[in-house]
Amino acid sequence: MHEIVNILLVDDEPGGLLALEAILEPLGQKLITARSGHEALRHLLAHDFALILLDIRMPGLDGFQTAALIRERGRNRVTPIIFLTASDESEAQKFRGYAVGAVDYVFKPLQPEILRSKVSVFVDLARTTEVMRKQAAELEAANRDLESFSYSVSHDLRAPLRAIDGYSNILRESCGDRLGDEDKRLLGKILENTQRMGTLIEDLLAFSQLGRRPIFAAEIDMEALAREVVDELRSAPGQQVPNCVLTPPPAGWGDRSLIRQVWLNLLSNAIKFTGATEVPSIELGGSSEDGRNVYYVKDNGAGFDMRYYGKLFGVFQRLHSSREFPGTGVGLAIVQRVVVRHGGRVWAEGQPGKGATFYFALPKKGPVSGSSAQSGGKK
Repeated sequence: MHEIVNILLVDDEPGGLLALEAILEPLGQKLITARSGHEALRHLLAHDFALILLDIRMPGLDGFQTAALIRERGRNRVTPIIFLTASDESEAQKFRGYAVGAVDYVFKPLQPEILRSKVSVFVDLARTTEVMRKQAAELEAANRDLESFSYSVSHDLRAPLRAIDGYSNILRESCGDRLGDEDKRLLGKILENTQRMGTLIEDLLAFSQLGRRPIFAAEIDMEALAREVVDELRSAPGQQVPNCVLTPPPAGWGDRSLIRQVWLNLLSNAIKFTGATEVPSIELGGSSEDGRNVYYVKDNGAGFDMRYYGKLFGVFQRLHSSREFPGTGVGLAIVQRVVVRHGGRVWAEGQPGKGATFYFALPKKGPVSGSSAQSGGKK
């Protein structure tokens, strides 16, 4: 059953209102009438409307003035308004109507079929918009529940996992000389998998917390940030970092610590997937485009098949086996979530055996989801 919507009819002439009600009554919607602009504004305080039919020529507040006041109220800024007017209205008057927010005109004398058709379109639009609004609210609530669940599960798993790891190490230290080769191998597998599970839990916690933490936006020196990440990876124990060529990217706008994580994850991926390349190389850089900055990390490593692109940024999704390239499958999902929260987008191109290029685009400056802008330069 379709939901009934409210339609506001505004005309200072009782006969005009009766005609509107007679024409629109077959549509089965709730028709609310007003005989002045002031009365219409009072109705708008009490109801939400799918559509407003507004006569232009009224004493006191005319249709143009009433429409302008309607548009000043936040919740009515996008409510469709159809002006009712005589067919001899000048072009200048019509343009004035569009300037104050009219979406259409209906001319008197009214043509019932034309009026009903136009109103039906806006009724359907209002219903569709409401369905989409409810679905978006339900999806947002489901995402919050999922993030909360992921955080709770990940947090609660850490304690028993630490116990398994601790007792396994005690067993190896106290009984290692009495264990056979197979027993030692199995114990080593337990320790190896507890470490892997610990990394997975930490990554999942990081991913779930991204939707909760506020964003502190400021100007970012992207060249300095990228160099900082490269230097950090080079100084990590046992890390072999190939030659990295940095083309100075433009300064950016966002949360420095989160954007740092984006560079870190993309660079770590590039290092990992060039591990088996004979002469590995990585390129970093960026450019400025209309309204946004685009940054990239390019490598000549394992690459990927574009047929499976849809899996690339999903949580726990992997395009290569963990035996070839270890990892949890969360890093790129974190990249996407950070970039999307900044109002940007992330994408990639690749070919098997020929490497991959990952891009992320950020608005040059502007509001980001859950942000607190900081003045005074870089963080």
